Amino acid sequence: MIFSKKQDQLLAVCDGVSAPITEIPDEAFSMGLLGRGFAQDPEGNVFTSPVTGKIESVSKTKHAYTIHTKSDLDILVHIGVDTVELNGDGFEAMVSEGQSIRAGDTLCRADIELIRNRGFNPITAVLVTNPEKIENIAYKFGTTRAGKDCPMYYSVKKG
Repeated sequence: MIFSKKQDQLLAVCDGVSAPITEIPDEAFSMGLLGRGFAQDPEGNVFTSPVTGKIESVSKTKHAYTIHTKSDLDILVHIGVDTVELNGDGFEAMVSEGQSIRAGDTLCRADIELIRNRGFNPITAVLVTNPEKIENIAYKFGTTRAGKDCPMYYSVKKG
């Protein structure tokens, strides 16, 4: 599929492999209840912003980040399944609420080995949580590099 310059994109948030959201072993994500997007199986410990915008929230446990874009989209980066139970162990936030951020800037560092050793799946959700504002969604799954490759393209609805 060829994309026009009017297409927007969600960049990869980590080095690893991008896949359909259905790959996340958590129904809230896999069934699209929290939004439209993709999954990433991380190979590294650095997580970057998939978009340019403003940090709206950083979870107390540093495993989830919400970014608001100029296009009025809300983007969620949620690292791991049930990792809230780690109470912040293994996570280091590199951003704070209210901060402006550019696509590819570092959001956080996460100790993927610690997450796995504690019995949690580090698969990461990257979602548009207000999907009614987008259309013409297309995906390109496979090996990704943080802040460089693009697993999801879309158009923002007019009006």
